[in-house]
Amino acid sequence: MLRLERHRLGPRVYFCGLRIHEFVLGFGVIAVLLAGGITELWELTRATEVAAVIGMWLVGKDWRDLFPSKRDTAAWGLLPHRVPRD
Repeated sequence: MLRLERHRLGPRVYFCGLRIHEFVLGFGVIAVLLAGGITELWELTRATEVAAVIGMWLVGKDWRDLFPSKRDTAAWGLLPHRVPRD
């Protein structure tokens, strides 16, 4: 179900055979926050603000994978992914 793989550009995570990119997780966090806010399941608090920032950070650091021509060209890191020098 959940599989981790070592790769020269950084770890790869697979869920049910599908590769999970960080931007997908970030969009998921933002979507859940928006859905909960629209349906009034929760109010805007410091916790929801922090979760929104984390979601945006995940999208921002993995922005290259949003575009097929740039996907899998940068190495993983805590900051935005960078193209490795040979």
